[in-house]
Amino acid sequence: MSRIYTHRDPYFAELEIPALDLLTLLFETQDSEYSLAQDNSVVHVEAANPANRLSKADLRSFSEQVAHGLRTSYGIGANSPNRDVVTVIGYGQILMPAVFFGVIAAGGVFSAASPFSTVAELARQISQAKSGLVICGSEHIDVATKAAAHCHLPARNILVLDSTSRSLNSVAGHVEAISGTRLPWDRATDRQALRDSLIVILWSSGTTGLPKGVLLSHQNLVAETLITSAYNRKWALEQVKKGTVMAPVEYRTLAHLPTSHITGLWGYLVGALYAGGTVFWMRKYNWPDLLRYAKAFKITAFYTVPSIYLRMSKASEVTDQFSWLAGAVTGAAPMDGKLQQSANKKLGAAAAAAAEGKVHDSRSRCSLRVVDEDFRDVEPGREGELVVKGPVVTQGYYGNPAATRDAFRDGWFCSGDIGVMRNGKFYVVDRKKELLKYKGLQVAPAEIEGLLVEHPLIKEAAVIGLPDTSAGDLPCAFVVPEEGGALTATDVKKYVADRLAAHKQLRGGVLFVDEIPKNAIGKLLRRELRERAKKEIGVAQGAKFIDEKDMDQMAPMFFTGHDEYPWGLTLQSDRETAIWCLKQVGAWASHYWTCRFTSGDDLAARHHA
Repeated sequence: MSRIYTHRDPYFAELEIPALDLLTLLFETQDSEYSLAQDNSVVHVEAANPANRLSKADLRSFSEQVAHGLRTSYGIGANSPNRDVVTVIGYGQILMPAVFFGVIAAGGVFSAASPFSTVAELARQISQAKSGLVICGSEHIDVATKAAAHCHLPARNILVLDSTSRSLNSVAGHVEAISGTRLPWDRATDRQALRDSLIVILWSSGTTGLPKGVLLSHQNLVAETLITSAYNRKWALEQVKKGTVMAPVEYRTLAHLPTSHITGLWGYLVGALYAGGTVFWMRKYNWPDLLRYAKAFKITAFYTVPSIYLRMSKASEVTDQFSWLAGAVTGAAPMDGKLQQSANKKLGAAAAAAAEGKVHDSRSRCSLRVVDEDFRDVEPGREGELVVKGPVVTQGYYGNPAATRDAFRDGWFCSGDIGVMRNGKFYVVDRKKELLKYKGLQVAPAEIEGLLVEHPLIKEAAVIGLPDTSAGDLPCAFVVPEEGGALTATDVKKYVADRLAAHKQLRGGVLFVDEIPKNAIGKLLRRELRERAKKEIGVAQGAKFIDEKDMDQMAPMFFTGHDEYPWGLTLQSDRETAIWCLKQVGAWASHYWTCRFTSGDDLAARHHA
């Protein structure tokens, strides 16, 4: 039976997505039911120099000046909209929103590059997007110049943004792209044209493969803005109807995430402007400044990733810096209810009242299903892949029809998220590509990771699967210990063994590391972890346990030793691998071990600590 979930609340069911382009929604709906920012509202401030700021009127002026400069100097949008791609790479600046809106106003496509891109990665993105123009900050002149040269772009086609001098100058050719003349954008009201438009390309994280360009239209971003804001506005209306007296809360947020990700792009460039808020821009994220600015500017709205909430929850230096928070949002990576609870203790009282460990019920104007491997709807309470339809869903991937076909089935976008519906709420369990299978049983790395970071001596953790010919995937944990803590692999394995089912044990081992590799917005780079695991423990991959029944009972005791479980193992491997294994055993074992080489060259090896 088909189970299609939609929002049942009449307020959301009747929410109308206006037939407006993004810039008209944000800049020309003053004193209307839409954008709350007034022309004199201060919308962007440099955190390190608060005197450097922009009002909404300033932002509109700079955006139209950038649009005119791009059109007249580089022909952006001159022939037709949705075609000319402008690649933008940089850290936080108050003029970054003007570049964003200016590219769109000129009729171009804003292609956001991660500020952590290498020359090769940036060149691949420029080439794949067929981009003819690159905009960067001063920190990225070198990488942008080299990547552009690799793509045969002249230095004239590299523009450097400087929000202090209010300039957008070319590296060569003496072009100033902030024109003295303004170019108004073309207003659009045709729904089909708004749906089919292309104004932004965001690149997938590339955590499991090469990044893909996600297509975003006017409709996508307008719908996202209306729908996301509707939850807060509905709540406010309910309080008014109840007669609740509330002190007004000024919207103030701290920009510390890259605008190359939807969280930074929408949260800092679009959502805050729509809400009439002020964005305080950090040039680049660093922990001490994050805490300092959060307190100095009394931040009330906070978008960040789970890794930062994890650090907040464990850091003794976090005291009253977030006392003014009225709302806190996360995404991009797993965050379970327990981490949410511990992070909430460091947040303002209003923000800490959030629900735990779950996502909203189905969003307004959107439909959702939970399906199995055969695309059949599952019963409530059973896990499956979340598939969605609606105005916020992308049309596909730039220049990649094969990936677009693979992402959709019968008009439904396959999110790759594994979720479950319980009590009317949807819980995201893990990513489909990251799920492990041990002897046919499903293991979610996020569940083990969530448990590990609750340990008082563990700062961060990540779990991957090591391939095993007989069992499938052996969960392996990378652990960043707290400084000064005395933590062993045995401690970690026993901690998991005492709390999770037998098939979720760390049979792949525990590796202690100084840091967990992540991308710019905090997603774990599991590919790098798998490569590291291959290098560090790959030599033992030929080993096969004969008595797996005993292994199941002893769970995580391999290579750690335990006085109560002296046991033997047989290695289906060569002498070199077996000796390597014995060396690992010798490092920790506290009893006698015996090994027999299956090559016929028997050897009894013993170790007693």
